[in-house]
This record gives sequence, C-alpha cells and structure tokens, in this order.
Amino acid sequence: MSWAGGATWAAVGLALGLAACGSPSDETAPAELLAAGADHVTYGVTRRFSRDGVEEALMRADSMYMWDDSSRVRMMGLTLEVFTEGGGRRAVITAERGRMDTAGEELVATGNAVLSIPAEGREIRSAELRFVLAVGMERRIETDSAVTMREGSCTVRGDGLRSDLSFDELRIIGTREGECPSR
Repeated sequence: MSWAGGATWAAVGLALGLAACGSPSDETAPAELLAAGADHVTYGVTRRFSRDGVEEALMRADSMYMWDDSSRVRMMGLTLEVFTEGGGRRAVITAERGRMDTAGEELVATGNAVLSIPAEGREIRSAELRFVLAVGMERRIETDSAVTMREGSCTVRGDGLRSDLSFDELRIIGTREGECPSR
C-alpha cells in the first residue's frame, strides 16, 4: 500500500474512533454483516470524490463496515450525489446497501438502487448501479442488471445501463419495451 493510501486509511481510522465517542445508539447492524464480524463499524459516514480539485460526488451512508484483511467496505443506507462542474446537483443515487473498494475506484449501490436526474425529470431503477471512479478511466455509471427508466409519461425497460457522469451519453442496453421520443 502506498503512503498516500495508508495516510488516507489512518485518517478514516481516526474519524471512526472519534465517531465512536458519540452517544449510545439503539441501531444494530443487519444480521448478515454481524455474522461477517466486521473489524470496524461507524455511523453517519460522508466521503467526497473529487478530480483536479473539483468535487464530483458526495457519498453518505447510515453505516459502514470494514475488515482489516479486506480491500472493500460495506455500507447501509447509501446516498450518492453527483455534481456539475459548477457545483450544482446533477443526480442522486439512493440504495439500501453499497460496497466500495478502499482505493475509491468503484462504488456499487445495491438493493432498490434509484438514479434520479431532476433537471431532466428522469428516474432509473435497478437492483444495482456501479459508479466507476478509477483514475485514468472515464468516470461513469453503469449496470448489467435490468433497468426501468421513467421520464415524464415515458417508461423504458432494458437489460442494462451505460452513462457518463454528465448523462449526455446515457444508454439503456437491450431495450425490451417502451420508446421515448428523441429530444
């Protein structure tokens, strides 16, 4: 692990320790995560994603579960806001759960994942949405799971989704039913 990665996770560990000093909570982890025996658990997690000093997205999770011997973390109650270059909200992804690799190169929203694009009146639902952030790669949102897109009175169903973060190149893969008029 590079020093930058180690320093990042040291800061996360410090934040986790400080978060644990709050008031007691009646919240409990889901049974599958309790059974997995996470080494670290924190509540009320926030993480910012930026490129070249510009904030691209803000992730919030109700809780995060980490293991010392794993490069992935699991989250419950996930919200991801995607921003324009000017800082305005471009889209919001919500899901019951999420997972992220510790390098922050991919965030996967699972369980009733919903992508809302308010400016266009679009809502896309899927079992899973991947937010790809790998350095040197085009940042995008995608899924190979079935999707349903609603835009006004139009509904389109397909077998997957590919989109850039500006949503100018949004494509529903394997369209099964529904057609929306071109803009």
